[in-house]
Parts: sequence; C-alpha cells; structure tokens
Amino acid sequence: MASDSLYRLAFEYKETKLWNKLRDDEVFAIELPDGETGYISIMGMAGDYIAIGIYIGRKGFNSYRIIASTYGEDFQSQLLYQECLLQQECLQCTFQDKANLSKEEQTEVKDYADRNSTSLEGSNAWPQFVKYRAGYCPWVIQTEQDGLYMAEALKAATALAGMSSQEILSEFDNISRSGKIPFLEQNGGEYIINSIEMPEPLPEEYTVPGINNDINVARLKNMGKSGVWECELVQYPEPVRNTPDEVPHFPMMFLAVESNTGFILPVSPVEYFAGSQDKLLDMIVEAFIMQNICPKVIHARDKRSYCFLEGLCKRIRTKLVIEPELPSLDGAEEDMLEHIDDSEEESLQDIMKVFDELVKLSDDELLGLPDIVTNQFEILVKKNILPEQLSERLDDVFNFTGTKGETNKTKSNVISIKPDMTPEPLD
Repeated sequence: MASDSLYRLAFEYKETKLWNKLRDDEVFAIELPDGETGYISIMGMAGDYIAIGIYIGRKGFNSYRIIASTYGEDFQSQLLYQECLLQQECLQCTFQDKANLSKEEQTEVKDYADRNSTSLEGSNAWPQFVKYRAGYCPWVIQTEQDGLYMAEALKAATALAGMSSQEILSEFDNISRSGKIPFLEQNGGEYIINSIEMPEPLPEEYTVPGINNDINVARLKNMGKSGVWECELVQYPEPVRNTPDEVPHFPMMFLAVESNTGFILPVSPVEYFAGSQDKLLDMIVEAFIMQNICPKVIHARDKRSYCFLEGLCKRIRTKLVIEPELPSLDGAEEDMLEHIDDSEEESLQDIMKVFDELVKLSDDELLGLPDIVTNQFEILVKKNILPEQLSERLDDVFNFTGTKGETNKTKSNVISIKPDMTPEPLD
C-alpha cells in the first residue's frame, strides 16, 4: 500500500508536465538518503507512456543502458529481444487509465483522491507505483525503502520542473557534451544543478555451471556422436508463480534443435536460474542420454549459451562454436511463440476437439492408452476437472472412482508426476 505522502508527490509531479521539457534519454542523477545514487528518466514526450523512473546505483543505470541499446538493434532471436526488454532494474511512477490498475489499486487511489479533493478526470490520471526486476514481472512497489526512493525521485523532478525551460536545457546540454550526467543537489533547501561522472558499464560475466552427475557425463561421452545441434539459453516468454503471493517470474529454458531433422531436445525449464544452473545442465545431459545421442557439434547462439555449455563440451569432447545464424532454432522458436500467442478461445476449442475424440473411442481403444495417460486422466476425473460426459465415459471404462465394480484393466499404483515444472501462463 502506497502512503498518502507518495500519492501527494505523484500528483504534484503530474501537474508539472516535466515530460514536455525533457526526453527520456536526458537522464539526471540525485543522491539518495542512504548514499546511493539514483538515475532518473522522464518519460512521456512521445505521448504514449507517461512515467518517471529511477534506476538505483551502477547496476540500475547499467540496465537503463541495456534497454536504451535495444532500440534499432537487430536481434537474431525474438526470445532474446523480449528478455532484453525485461532486464530493467528500476522503480517507476506511471500515470495510467483506471482500467489498467488492479481493483485494489483503484480503491487506494480513489480513497486518496476523495480525501484530498484531487481530480481523476481525463486520460492517464491514475498514478501507479511499479518495481521492475530482471527476470520478474513488473509488480507494485512493496517495501518502505522502494517507496522512499520513489519519493526522492518525485521531489527532485518536481523541483527541476520549477526551473525555467531555458535553464534546464542549457545546463543539460553543456553537461552532456562533457560526457557527464546532470546531478540535482540540495543546497540549503533548494536544488541546484551540478554534474557527476557517468558510471562505467558493468562487464558481461557468465558463470560456468558445475556438473553433479559425473556418471551420466561419462555415459554421454561414450555414446556415438552425431548431429549438429543449434542451442540457446533463453528466458521462457511466459511468467509463472508457485503461490498467489509470489511475484510472477520468468523461468529459463535451454532450447536445442538438431539442424537436419528439426528434432527438439526435451528439456524442462527451471525457475530461479541463478541458483539452478547446475540442475539445468544435469537435465540436459539426461535428455541426451534418453535419446541415446552425444552431440557431435553444438552451435551456440551467443556468449552466454557458449559459457553455459563450455565445461560440458570439453568433458564429452564435443565441438562448441558461437553461431548467431541458426535457422532450425529460429523455426522452433517461432512455432513455440505462435503456440503461446494462441488466444484462450482458440486453445479452449482445441481442447474441446480432443475431448470430443476421446469420447468417441471404443472401450478397447481407451484401455490401450499408455499408463502415463490414464494415470493423468484418473487425477482429472477425481478432481472433477473434465467435462461431465468425458469424465463419466472414462470412469465407466477405468472405474477411477470405485463405483463401477471391478476395473477392466490392471493399473499401476504409481502416479506419473512430471519432473521439475511446466510453466503455466498467469490468469
């Protein structure tokens, strides 16, 4: 819940319309109460997105650099492009239409506005406080410290807007020519414009994961080598969460496609990649063993994917090279994105078609289904998830609920559970 003082500062800032004076790339800095430096970007001159963002410290400013560098860049992979856009590390106060806020946010803003005689008329009238974290969905600010950072950004921006347009533009122009950043500094209760050095970019660093299962690596190494595999380590394009209170996050996945056949290596995504790299690499080894294949050559899309595989490839003596142009992998990614982008209605129609076909199967055809399939049906029937007609049809054949007498098929007592996780889109 945002404080009244934060809402007051947001509405005061909105009145200044500072986005008519500054572009989003005219960044300025402030010193925060804990000694950190905050880098502020004013968004809205283009008219489609009105917001003020604050990037905390060198790491935050580096994420601003990454986002700024995406404009006009030709990405080899749509998935890498999407991941890049989600690398921001910042706090934002945005101004939205009411419909873009959650019901809780709407109630909170309306309550403040009613108590303080504040107008919510017009477009982009409703403030929203959002935190961006790499690998996570943008989410409402939840900590007191984040609220304090946002408050300092709004105060400084409002004070800057009080200066004349000519003063702002001339100061910013002179400082930017020197390769520095304007620094808004408090002096005796007033803000003055000085400058600070622009922080150095953070170097790209990739961890080489370890391997926990040496026996599996030895097995893979001794298998016959075949195929050129196109590979990429990339963020799964849909967020997941394990509990309603958890901030939705994006798993990481390893895509590997055999260039000649288009065969996709089945490897599940993993959550919280920073602590799961060894686990994912073990899963990749297991997946190749299951296919009885040791890759002869691996083409990795980028340096991150290369570093991730480097240790394994040395141990199994597989040639590893960086190759940005990967046509078979591109095709697999396009198919996956098309499937994910299917509308909910289309997906529901496809599911209903499958249900209709299942109902039409004979008893013998149903009894001939693999155990892994019937075990899943048993779970769905007992939880009343399936349509009534299909549920009754399956229960009549398999006696899942124990109400039809003796079952026609001897079933395993083991229920198949998928390893790891299967990302599900949020509702």
